[in-house]
Amino acid sequence: MKVYNGLLFVFLICFSLMKSDALAADIKIESQPSEVEIFIQSDANEKPNLIGKTPFKQDLDQLIASYVKSNSFIISMKKKGYENYNVLFTKTSSVDVNLTVNLKVDPKISKIIDHDNLMMALFNVQKLIRGRNITDAIKQLDELEKKYKDFSIVAELKATAYYMNKDVENALAYYRRAFALNSGNIDAYKMKVYLEKKLGVFSDI
Repeated sequence: MKVYNGLLFVFLICFSLMKSDALAADIKIESQPSEVEIFIQSDANEKPNLIGKTPFKQDLDQLIASYVKSNSFIISMKKKGYENYNVLFTKTSSVDVNLTVNLKVDPKISKIIDHDNLMMALFNVQKLIRGRNITDAIKQLDELEKKYKDFSIVAELKATAYYMNKDVENALAYYRRAFALNSGNIDAYKMKVYLEKKLGVFSDI
């Protein structure tokens, strides 16, 4: 990693420099996903110049002559929904540059996708419970609980599955857990109180 004028730059995956026998040098950039915008700037304080999209190939010496005014330059790669990638270069001559980049999905987008996947999984579990396929519902909830152990809705659905399966003790344990995770979960609270009265047990939760 390098710090350039207070900004952090990370050398990209599969960055390689290969000596060229020809006088001219090329810069070649490929990415996953494709159609990533590529920018060049002489330093971090200069406005970036858009030079193309991936897959990209151009004469490096010509690129430097057109845009680079100092002894180093920055190549930036940007695509909506993905984290930006930046790499700092020093001027070279007769050296081919090959970059292969795998952009990471923006954490905000990843979180949205993760929540969407959870909602779809919970919807499928509800369908299984309504169809009285309790065994498969509990198996899926076991897997969801590993990843979303602090989600009240997962515990509540698991409690409901146990209750539908006439496993009242486990149902109560999970209704208690659901309410403990979210004191605003009124449905879990009502079922917790109901089952405690039915079983003749009480708790401070």
